[in-house]
Amino acid sequence: MHPAARILLYLISALALPGLSFFGLSLLAMITLLALRGRLVPALRLSWKARWLFLILLLGYAYNLPGQALAPGLGALSPSLPGIRAGVLQMFRLLLLLWLLHGLVISLGNARLISGLYVIFNGFRPFGFPAERAAVRVGLTLQAMEEARLVAPKTLRDALCLPQGSDLGGATVLPVERIPWRWRDTLMLVAATLSSIGLWFA
Repeated sequence: MHPAARILLYLISALALPGLSFFGLSLLAMITLLALRGRLVPALRLSWKARWLFLILLLGYAYNLPGQALAPGLGALSPSLPGIRAGVLQMFRLLLLLWLLHGLVISLGNARLISGLYVIFNGFRPFGFPAERAAVRVGLTLQAMEEARLVAPKTLRDALCLPQGSDLGGATVLPVERIPWRWRDTLMLVAATLSSIGLWFA
């Protein structure tokens, strides 16, 4: 699949997720797990990094939605059952969104990601959007982030004391793969778009 098609498919999936029922989310999760069977460990590692966001989601819904208390003896300190159900559902959506992000976008690698973004940015060229400049900036940012991660200063003070001329993004040439757009890429995006529209208006 073309990198641009994968990025657009992720964006469409992100818009469609709120319209999916728990059964639909479970079905999509199983399909995603099968697709990630060779890269499951990195996907789970990405999910673990978002563990505090999962907790905040659960507590936020559990203590803000009214309804039957989970533990009536605790009074106002008890979370609500509807809030817990809604919180678990939102956690499930976020988990699936992270898996899709890893499978469709992160696994592309920087070169293919820049290639996909460049194709998408080109669609806004008639409105005066600088496609090349935006793609180069994204690429340089990704490269600098990757090299900064490898340097990995141990403390905040170490990070702030990095010299201005640190070699965090010295390369001036960005490798970009030229990948032909195929008819099945268009077919996939049309099917995903129609499915999303059906979910929202069903």
